[in-house]
Amino acid sequence: MKNEISKWCALIMGLLLGAVVVFAQGQGATGVKVNPQTMQKKAQSPPPKNATETSSVGNNVKMATPAGSVSWAEQLDVDGDGQVDQATLAWDAKDKVLFSNTSGSFTCNNGAPGSGELLIAVNGAGNPRNRPAGSGFWVATLDKGQCGAQTNSMWGCKFDASGNSTACGIAQLDQANEDLVIVTMQPGS
Repeated sequence: MKNEISKWCALIMGLLLGAVVVFAQGQGATGVKVNPQTMQKKAQSPPPKNATETSSVGNNVKMATPAGSVSWAEQLDVDGDGQVDQATLAWDAKDKVLFSNTSGSFTCNNGAPGSGELLIAVNGAGNPRNRPAGSGFWVATLDKGQCGAQTNSMWGCKFDASGNSTACGIAQLDQANEDLVIVTMQPGS
């Protein structure tokens, strides 16, 4: 009896280990490589004097901003890939959130090149939603087959104040709360 239980335990452990290996191999396969560090630093600085009033940021990936928000253009490496991008930045002074919007090429998690629109949001210090300063999200438009996407979709990740992804997957924007909702969760992206 003990021998039979040991065999079953070994079989179950083997299946669990196999599942962990398959899960680990699948991590990071879908999505875009984004390091929000530049935008986290930028969220600590006030907008420039030449910023103009705006009510939104983005085109296909568009976030509405409340009255009193300002926008400006800068050349920054917004996604941390080492390439400078032409970015439209918007500061929501009411909710203390910095947004960045770019369109162009990026690197997929699987190493392939991709292109589309990328929106990054970083919560500033003292924001009224009490989100950790430096935390936020990013979301990109992906065509089917691009960066491992199974369908045309918006793909995004939430990240903590250190820039580490906390949840990733097919996403949609929550306009009312200036947040990202992960619709279909994906492991470790």
